[in-house]
Amino acid sequence: LLRPIIGMPTFSAVMVTLAAGFAMRGIASMVPGWGTDTHSLKAPWSDEVIRVAGIVVSTDHLAILLITALLCALLYVFFKGTRIGIAMQAASQNQLAAYYMGIPVRRINSLIWSIAAAVAGLAAVLLAPITFVHNNMGFIGIKAFPAAVVGGFGSIPGAIVGGLVIGWVEAFAGFYLPEGFKDIAAYIVVLLVLMVKPSGIFGQMRRKKV
Repeated sequence: LLRPIIGMPTFSAVMVTLAAGFAMRGIASMVPGWGTDTHSLKAPWSDEVIRVAGIVVSTDHLAILLITALLCALLYVFFKGTRIGIAMQAASQNQLAAYYMGIPVRRINSLIWSIAAAVAGLAAVLLAPITFVHNNMGFIGIKAFPAAVVGGFGSIPGAIVGGLVIGWVEAFAGFYLPEGFKDIAAYIVVLLVLMVKPSGIFGQMRRKKV
């Protein structure tokens, strides 16, 4: 599905993956007892809390924070300090130029999608103990788009900051504003960021000669 659109605008890949996601959810929902039911998945550390200075934190949420921080650090080192990571950045910026420089763009794209799938799978495993496993749990990934826009595409620190900003905005909107604002608060922030700094907080504007 993705190889034919290599070199096309990013919007093409977004539309193809969204369509594929809806198709796979539809197929899964037709399987009785598997795609239609809601399941639970408990981690070994679930149902426990840690109290520090009067603050109560569940072990599930603490595990998410620690594992996510470790994963972000590993990805940052991978993209900045390895030849494959640098090749991935080059291919994401200009696939044609990367191809001319001898980078195997098709193989790099396959590796990128493999890493993305592995990260998404890990995120699902971390999320499952505090929610339920069901056919539409992947829709929470849509919240990653506002976080990426706010933080800046292609920046791991930007993704972290963007995620924190979106999380805080949704939490405060759900507490202080009328019902319903929580669902649109993230996208209002995205619109404001695009008007003020279209590249995001940590994004960089690139000029291209034509």
